[in-house]
Amino acid sequence: MNYREKFSCIRTKCGGQLTVPIKVVIKGKRVVEVARCPSCHRSYKYVLPLEEKDQWLPFIAQRFFDCDVCGTSNANNWQYHGHEWHPYWYWAHAHRMRILIRCINCGKRRAKVASTQLWADIICPIEKPPETPKEHALTCPHCNAEIPPDTKICPSCNLEIICDKCGAPILPNANFCRECGDPVQKIKVPSDIDPYQERICPTCQEVYEEGSIYCPVCGQELICDKCGAVIREGALFCVNCGDEVKKGELSE
Repeated sequence: MNYREKFSCIRTKCGGQLTVPIKVVIKGKRVVEVARCPSCHRSYKYVLPLEEKDQWLPFIAQRFFDCDVCGTSNANNWQYHGHEWHPYWYWAHAHRMRILIRCINCGKRRAKVASTQLWADIICPIEKPPETPKEHALTCPHCNAEIPPDTKICPSCNLEIICDKCGAPILPNANFCRECGDPVQKIKVPSDIDPYQERICPTCQEVYEEGSIYCPVCGQELICDKCGAVIREGALFCVNCGDEVKKGELSE
């Protein structure tokens, strides 16, 4: 296939000008490119076979850093823009590279996205590309605390990060999963508790030793014997795991 012709604007007044890539992402065994003609501003969508990458990728790399509004080259005027943009974007699109360009000619601010698998080939024509950003730890989209990979519930705020039903990332402040509609678990264990109040049994009001699971006087469950969370006063079930709380009994 003649990809030089395929990537050219079809309008006669544009004189066969190459379109400027905006988004190049891998979808299974194919690559989807969204591009724009900088002369007439007509948008194009191309579906490309991944096995023919060596044929079409040079044309994409040639104009990837050009402004899609005016066509000016900005090969030395762009910056990485990924996880700093929004925690959710990083969670949902960690396999993609996002850059920002502020055109040196028209001043427009343009965003571009490319799959990380294609990124090395796209920046090859550039002699001095910006330094690749260092890897950063993942952060919770709710409280911004650092979390280990594959975490589904944030250990800091106890809020659901990944839907336990369909596996989709949870948007910040969402009450339901955007993919399957499953309610988001938002059980939060209070941490701002007076340490002295923690050692007083809510049933018999006797002082117990720190770390006790049951009150030595009445048998009231103080720390959940299933998950280790502190039992709230008057609670019938653990607010962290839902396990039934063993109530204390006062002698006559």
